[in-house]
Amino acid sequence: MLAPGGRAARAILVILAAALLGLTGATYDSQGPTFTLEPSARVDLTNEGGAGVECSGRGNPAPRVEWRQGGGLGGQGEPGAAVRTVPGVRHLLDNGSLVFPPFQAAAFRQDIHWGVYRCVLSNSVGVVVSRDVAVRAVVNQHYEPEVQSPGGFHGNNVLIRCSVPPFVREHVTVTSWLQEPSFNIYPSAESHGKYHMLPTGELLVLNITEQDARHSFRCRTHHRLTQRNVPSANAGRIQLTDARRPVAPILHETTSTLPARLEEAVVVPCVAHANPPPVYRWWRQGQENSVDAGAAERFTVRDGTLSFASVRESDAGTYYCNASNSEGSEVLELTLQVWAPLAVHVLPPRQTVDVGKSADLTCQVAGFPRQQVTWLKDGRPIRGLAGQDDGGGGVGVGGDPGARIRLLAADRLHIAAVTKEDRGMYQCLVRNDHDMAQGAAELRLGDAAPTLQYKFIEQTMQPGPSVSLKCSASGNPTPHMSWKLDGFPLPPNDRVMIGQYVTLYGDVVSHVNISNVKAEDGGEYECEAESRAGLAKHQARLNIYGPPFVRAMPDIIAVAGKALHIKCPVAGYPIESVVWEKDGVVLPNIMRQRVAANTLTIENVQHASDQGAYTCTARAKHAHAAKRTVTVKVLVPPKITPITFPRDLNVGDRTSVQCVVVSGDLPLSFAWLKDGHPVGGAGHHHHPAAGAAGAGATAVPGDVSVRQNDDFSSALSIGAVALEHSGNYTCRVSNQAAVVSLTALLQVNGNERAPGAAPLSPYTLSPVACAPEACGPSQPGAQPGARNGNIDSFIVP
Repeated sequence: MLAPGGRAARAILVILAAALLGLTGATYDSQGPTFTLEPSARVDLTNEGGAGVECSGRGNPAPRVEWRQGGGLGGQGEPGAAVRTVPGVRHLLDNGSLVFPPFQAAAFRQDIHWGVYRCVLSNSVGVVVSRDVAVRAVVNQHYEPEVQSPGGFHGNNVLIRCSVPPFVREHVTVTSWLQEPSFNIYPSAESHGKYHMLPTGELLVLNITEQDARHSFRCRTHHRLTQRNVPSANAGRIQLTDARRPVAPILHETTSTLPARLEEAVVVPCVAHANPPPVYRWWRQGQENSVDAGAAERFTVRDGTLSFASVRESDAGTYYCNASNSEGSEVLELTLQVWAPLAVHVLPPRQTVDVGKSADLTCQVAGFPRQQVTWLKDGRPIRGLAGQDDGGGGVGVGGDPGARIRLLAADRLHIAAVTKEDRGMYQCLVRNDHDMAQGAAELRLGDAAPTLQYKFIEQTMQPGPSVSLKCSASGNPTPHMSWKLDGFPLPPNDRVMIGQYVTLYGDVVSHVNISNVKAEDGGEYECEAESRAGLAKHQARLNIYGPPFVRAMPDIIAVAGKALHIKCPVAGYPIESVVWEKDGVVLPNIMRQRVAANTLTIENVQHASDQGAYTCTARAKHAHAAKRTVTVKVLVPPKITPITFPRDLNVGDRTSVQCVVVSGDLPLSFAWLKDGHPVGGAGHHHHPAAGAAGAGATAVPGDVSVRQNDDFSSALSIGAVALEHSGNYTCRVSNQAAVVSLTALLQVNGNERAPGAAPLSPYTLSPVACAPEACGPSQPGAQPGARNGNIDSFIVP
């Protein structure tokens, strides 16, 4: 029978276990924040249209979305100041969007409408930040494109430009040209006749004549923010210069830098003012041969214009154009910069590392160039990182070889001797003059047994004041903290309060605060930090001056054959002696008993002699004394006789084994398993078509019967043995005292050894581990400090 209050105690244990499992399980259910929608690197808007910038992410718990402005993530910058709603100017929505509503021209604010923003995602795991988001608001203004009227000698090439005011230039594109009255010219990678509109918007007129000077030209533009098409107000004309004397070539510019996106078409004109008309020759630095039309299928040179149908990274470099005639020559130096959009992934995206071990992260980058690489931890640059980019494009690799966190290369981060503070989100940010991208990875901590970081000390005090006992513990997962007094849960008391909280790094801090202390509050207090990774505990006495006082003790269940420890929960100070008695006899009175530090220990508990009532008496000077009695009930665990299968079983034979419990308290619960899988309950007959034998029964061959013949035995039978019946069969028996198991190997001839069946030496006894959830619930009312669910398990061939 259960001791009084046993059902309530069991319920409390189940609730506490569920809470602890929930706490520890959350570690692996959690997920760091990642972006599902990262804002673009550039947001342009007009005061008439406004704009919204979306940002969202995922994680567990769901990440919080916030925005920051200013600062800078290059080099050693910080993520900036928190962004707040400014009514009518800037709004933060609940979904994480940042909205800039339309505004009057006079309401333009440089600090809001023209700056760098970043989206920040955060949850309990860590923090990630987006790439820089450049917000550029412009006040809508009327503009008029203007066509220039260039001059040139007969037979020269002429470049006509469409001039756009600087305040709108970056938002306006030249879309086409009109040779009045009705001839339209559109951009192309190559010229196809007299006119060639370049991808950059200029109009190249080849081999000009008097006829060309009679034409007028207009340009058409498109404002990509307002979506308005604006033609030039004027029409330009070519000014034909009389060729009175020879003129050496004169280039409009002699040096030029041209950035080009990967796979874009690039057209580079080389236009010189000369008489007689010049001859053009292109070549690449370091190459003697000219880049002629036949030099490569990817390059074309025509009428002094170098064209790339689709630029590659290898095309980047310095090119030269030489314009020459009989009077001389001039050279154009062109630097072609090819870039590709950046994409970053940090590998591995998620890793679990035990405390004290090392971790490595690799920044995998697509796109180029990689001018600056910065590593972040939870949204901030890693301080003192050996080899961190200095923000100027130069990365010093290595640094102090003894640094705990350092760069092995610009794209490889090494963390030696991982600590709790290292867990969280790591990011690699890569930028160049044209783009910026980031990738993130989560570093988790492996299981670490709890360790007590702070422990209260023994104290002796007078009654009346308040006292606080503190313990703090670290570990992974975050340990659960509990308190005991003399091995028992703290008794209910309005003057006793327990406070507990978890720090940012997962350390748990717990306090026991006692107001107006009394003598009865004294005793040995214990804090215990426990998680799936282990257990740590600390005890120290709180001595309160006063007469002896012994607190009530609940009934205790002991297990026959095991050790029993009972601590006398005595308070008051000073105490001269503590005496244990049973049936009026002072203990110890036999070799199996001993008394030390108020604790009675009985080795190899016996049902007949050790069950009963025990009394502890505490005495002080001047004949003051107090006593309490506790009842001990001894339970006997099951003992199973050996079980064996016949050794020469062939396919088709019949076999049966008995699991007989020769001793142990009733009632008994039986369960059979094959290779760890339940076979079925008592009285169950398993056929191939029957499916799973009850909840949790899987992978069990057919024609297996389990029957319970009486209160202390169970039989497993197989009507026709097959090869798939080979394996380890376990009989598991439980009662209130313990769970025991015995395993036997069934070997069917024709199969050397069944998959999953462990090889067993004849007549070898081996312990079998039994998980608490498989062995059944722990027993309530067990003595303080002891673990329940003891297992006596053997494998018998």
